[in-house]
Amino acid sequence: MLPELGSIGPFTFYSFGLMAALAIVIAGIFLAVDLRQRGLDAGMAVEVAIAAGIGGFLGARIYYVVEHWGEPGEGLFTGAGLVWYGGVAGGVIGVILVSLWRRVPIGLMANMTAAPLALGYAIGRIGCQLAGDGDYGDLTTLPWGMAYPEGTVPTTDIVHPTPVYETLASLVIFWILWRMRGRLTAPWALFGLYLVLAGAERFLVEFVRATPIVAGGLTAAQFISLGIIAIGAILVWRGWNRRDPAWVGGPAGSPAG
Repeated sequence: MLPELGSIGPFTFYSFGLMAALAIVIAGIFLAVDLRQRGLDAGMAVEVAIAAGIGGFLGARIYYVVEHWGEPGEGLFTGAGLVWYGGVAGGVIGVILVSLWRRVPIGLMANMTAAPLALGYAIGRIGCQLAGDGDYGDLTTLPWGMAYPEGTVPTTDIVHPTPVYETLASLVIFWILWRMRGRLTAPWALFGLYLVLAGAERFLVEFVRATPIVAGGLTAAQFISLGIIAIGAILVWRGWNRRDPAWVGGPAGSPAG
């Protein structure tokens, strides 16, 4: 584990912060590529990345604080505790605001951010693994199980390295979404596929995470995931057979794009 990278004077540099910054930058690069291929201003990628990053962080943190309301040491700016669902909601709000400002159709912008979102999440989970921030799973005897004795939330037990699972799964999701850019071109359709795949990934990984069961053998995160999958499935179903030429451009616009 490597929660801290070093310090300069009173400033400490954390591995999670580094990976979060890399996630925004790299996701922004892929968004810029998609924007350019569609004949749009690639410079919007910077605005979207910043808005999504700020909105995602605030949303993830607010969700965590609400979920742990009243617990000692939990405040909005204490620096620990982020929840994916709040992050997605906050990031979407940030992207919508940029879309309205730039007068780009929101459904188009949502589609273009789908694959970068998955890639950014994959990189962010590397930060969770380096930090050992408590996102690991249940006890396991599998050969790739590991302990987090020096993590931010330490454990000497051998557990599922669920951040690694989520990074690998999210990279696969990114690849699928990037390949599907020219096929699911209807407004919101590709973003809907992102919701289905990301929701399914989170639903499945919860079976090996150290998360409390709330009802029916499922965690709260799994119930939310089912809702996200349902919303995504509706968006995909509505757009599956619709192809609007106005939404397609450049190399991504070919049927095999």
